[in-house]
Amino acid sequence: MIELNRNQSSSQLRGDVEGLKQLAAHRRDKYRQHSRSFYGLRHRATASLASPGTWLRTLPTRFVLHAVVALTVPLALLLSQLPARSITPPLTETTAPIEVPLGIGPIELGHEALPMVGDPPLSEDEALPVPLSLSSRSELLAPLTVPAMISGDVVKLRNGPGLAYDEVSRISGGEGVEVVGRYEEWLQVRRDGDQTLYWVASELVDVPDTVVFNLAQVPAELIPAPPPAKVGTVREEGVNLRDGPRTNYVSMARMGLGQDLTLVERYEGWFLVEYGSQYGWVTADFLNIISGVIERVPVAQSIPDPNPSLVGTVLENAVNLRKGPGSAYDRVGSVDAGSGVSLLAKHKDWFRVQLENGTKAWIFSDLLKVSPMAVRRVPATNDIPALPARARASLSGGGSSASVSIPASGDVAGYAVQFIGSRYRWGGSSPSGFDCSGLTSYVYRQFGVGLPHSAAAQYSTRIGAMIGSLSSLAPGDLVFFAGTGGHRGISHVAIYIGGGQIVHAMTPRYGVQVSGVWSSYWQNHFVGAIRPYR
Repeated sequence: MIELNRNQSSSQLRGDVEGLKQLAAHRRDKYRQHSRSFYGLRHRATASLASPGTWLRTLPTRFVLHAVVALTVPLALLLSQLPARSITPPLTETTAPIEVPLGIGPIELGHEALPMVGDPPLSEDEALPVPLSLSSRSELLAPLTVPAMISGDVVKLRNGPGLAYDEVSRISGGEGVEVVGRYEEWLQVRRDGDQTLYWVASELVDVPDTVVFNLAQVPAELIPAPPPAKVGTVREEGVNLRDGPRTNYVSMARMGLGQDLTLVERYEGWFLVEYGSQYGWVTADFLNIISGVIERVPVAQSIPDPNPSLVGTVLENAVNLRKGPGSAYDRVGSVDAGSGVSLLAKHKDWFRVQLENGTKAWIFSDLLKVSPMAVRRVPATNDIPALPARARASLSGGGSSASVSIPASGDVAGYAVQFIGSRYRWGGSSPSGFDCSGLTSYVYRQFGVGLPHSAAAQYSTRIGAMIGSLSSLAPGDLVFFAGTGGHRGISHVAIYIGGGQIVHAMTPRYGVQVSGVWSSYWQNHFVGAIRPYR
């Protein structure tokens, strides 16, 4: 808006208006020129898009060259940033590996490249082993072998992984071997300086379990089939099993027709065989053995002496020497552990012996260490001294006024021995399992006598008459012990069956067994006996 000056003259006002009209006309012309230029540019752009070829032909050549250069430079920079791809060489025929070290050479680094932190290097003064990376290729790819040591006393080396395979050699404990493979619980080994491969049970080789599992597993198809069992069959009735390989040895048992025997060793036509829990000798004349077995049975390196010294060694201190084969005979002295005695005769469970000083007396067999060969050759005798009168009175029931009127329960003792070998079960009181007082209560229950299921409760005069000494025992008596197994008070009970023996339920390992009551253990824990009322 233009503000008029009222003081101006009319001629001046007319001049100003004309100037404004001219300015407006000039600006209108300028706007029209711009509009025509924009309209022309839009028209040309539309025409070029409709026919780009015609438009490009109208451009100058220098414009086209400049555009090509401007587009090529960024594309070249972009391609230079892509990773290079290696060119795979053509395949050539391979040859056998050459024995060359596999390691790489040392890398030289300046002192500035190694920071002064971390662990120090190994000392060159140490006897360092050669790294595997510097070994030859064949050594690096060879199967793992482990040095080990035999941990048994004398260990059998077999030709296969199992007891069914033959023993082909033996090795002493502490000797070194090289373990090269495994199969189940067996290890394949070779001895120092011998490339022959043997098999030995892993538990007889001192080698860590973690190392065993890294050994090469021998494929099952490479394991030879086990040979036929080394067994002979008795072909006649009543064949003798002797304690040596000749007829001048003592017979231990007679075997029946068809009995299978494991062949352990052989010696001049005789075989050491396993017969139940016994080992003895039998002549090959009475055995049927399949072809190829005899040659595999190892030859015995030694045989027993047919005439061993009839001697024994005392096992405990203060062992009683008696005038006859029983504790009812008078004591004539004692000997200590380690004393040697000569064996003169035997009667049941007692040996008549002679000491180094010439004294002759009787010792209970459990208190002597005697070889089985010697035991079988000690002559048996029934020529024994008569019991003293007081001893006969004691054995018939003396020693207690109450016991005179109570008969011994021999029928109970005879019934109890049938359970020898039964299992032990804490709290058990039946043939499926017994503990000590469960056995005694069950046995007496079969004869109409009720006993509490407790050793301490059974040791009572309400149950029967008190027997104060071992020498006064009779079959069927209940024998009590204290402090067994670390327990306080009455802790164990057994049934006396005569001959210095008791039957009792012992432990889960042993079950019901017979023990000699005169051994020091039972004597030390003995507290008394009860002869139950019937």
